[in-house]
Amino acid sequence: MEQEPWGSPKFVEEQFTQWYRSNAASIPAPIDLPRREFAFLTFRRRGMHRHIELPTLKDLHGYLRNNAPMHAYHSSSYYEEPTADMAQKGWLGADLVFDIDADHFDLPCQKTHDKWWCRNCDEEGTGHPPEICKCGKAQFDSETWLCGECLQATKYETEKLLDILIQDFGAKIEDLITNFSGNRGYHVHVHSDAMKHLNQNSRREIVDYIMATGLEAGLQGFKPGKGARSTLAEGGWRGRTGRAVYDYLTSATEKEIRALKMGRNATKAVLTSRDEVLDTLITKHPSNILPMIPPKQLDKLVAKAIKLQASEIDTVVTTDINRLIRMPNTLHGKTGWQVQTIPYGKLPSYDPLMQAVILKGPDVELEFKGAPKIKILDETYGPYEEEDVTMPLGAALFFLCKKGARVKR
Repeated sequence: MEQEPWGSPKFVEEQFTQWYRSNAASIPAPIDLPRREFAFLTFRRRGMHRHIELPTLKDLHGYLRNNAPMHAYHSSSYYEEPTADMAQKGWLGADLVFDIDADHFDLPCQKTHDKWWCRNCDEEGTGHPPEICKCGKAQFDSETWLCGECLQATKYETEKLLDILIQDFGAKIEDLITNFSGNRGYHVHVHSDAMKHLNQNSRREIVDYIMATGLEAGLQGFKPGKGARSTLAEGGWRGRTGRAVYDYLTSATEKEIRALKMGRNATKAVLTSRDEVLDTLITKHPSNILPMIPPKQLDKLVAKAIKLQASEIDTVVTTDINRLIRMPNTLHGKTGWQVQTIPYGKLPSYDPLMQAVILKGPDVELEFKGAPKIKILDETYGPYEEEDVTMPLGAALFFLCKKGARVKR
């Protein structure tokens, strides 16, 4: 008897097919449906099937019901001819979209659940692969998983992004859509006529602002001057920089401050006069801390502190004016979880490991190749090596979609 492939794709396809047959009508249409391009990855066809037009909600739901895709996308752009090749589509504008994914972070938990190996030699390791292997090549394979810590980190970055969009760019809450991606992060869409026609350069400027790229402490009030008032309540990065330094100094340990390598005198000044520095930031202009922390050393402190206020977004996604983005309420083929829209204000309490695991069914017996520990639906699974385990369908699909196991036949 032929052995089941890792991931049991036929079994996963059956579960997706059953779900879409019953739930395709729950998939919402994107704004201006007839102007969108749709694209899908399926279980039976290699490569992306794209340049698809689904001009009515009936067309959209019928396609999903009949095809049960592994991954479902629509364009962030609006086109005159969605089915044409890119050069002939007739670009009419695009939503401003953001992608925040744990894959772009360097998190301690990744050392426990991600691993890599070099295709050219026997070198291997955990977490992210190095830029260059010891053998001199940059040819890596990797196995990436996720956990609650990953998802918490991406949620925190998404909360910061929403704050910047609303406070600094004046985005209206009703124009913002926040989606759990179904895997390791979140997507934020801005539906706004004011931003719809921005070109790539303009979107790059927005990215640089959100990530505080090139921010100089001296231009945010931290330079000799005659300013009399605290900047903490000011808008934009002038206020954010002051608040970032204040927040960092409030919580940083002595070890973290020494790790900044500001120099002996500046480090000592921060450690011995921390309360004075904090009080100065609240009551006076930030230039008043320069006698305690010289500008060159202050730059190191500010660079570290602004990470508390900046948001770590995927630069390529936001600057791409022809981007495909996941459709809300569809299923993610790498987890079996649902792409879900989170109403504004509900993100802090949202837990995808409880809410996005929606497929239900009889328990499934799995044969594991290997998988790290993860908590799904309030139940902890793993770590697993070469062993057989029976578990609920929702959890089983996660391990199957990650190809860490296969259905025991």
